[in-house]
Amino acid sequence: MSGNNSHHDVFVSGWALKSNKSHKREPWKRISKNVKHLLENMFHTGTANPNNKFSAQQMQEELIRHAQSGELDENDIPKTNTIQNWISGFSRKWKEIMAMRELEAREVAENLVLNA
Repeated sequence: MSGNNSHHDVFVSGWALKSNKSHKREPWKRISKNVKHLLENMFHTGTANPNNKFSAQQMQEELIRHAQSGELDENDIPKTNTIQNWISGFSRKWKEIMAMRELEAREVAENLVLNA
């Protein structure tokens, strides 16, 4: 056995149980209404003018400026990753809403043409 390097791991009973995990997760926190309103404004600014599109990092920096001026509580400012996830979800919902409006507008236009 001198030429054979065998390695044996010893596991303590219960090592994989969730109750024995040592890391703690931060409590889940919702984005406040004020912060959502500001994020939506920044999102729509970028939609209306692509030259003024905000990244998640830029949105967070803008929220920090609002907190420094006393408009927001600093504890309400989400992490950049959270803002990025919000942008993805909001963008998806926005596209769905705009697609539905377009389909409804086309249906109305078709009905006007057929009934004329």
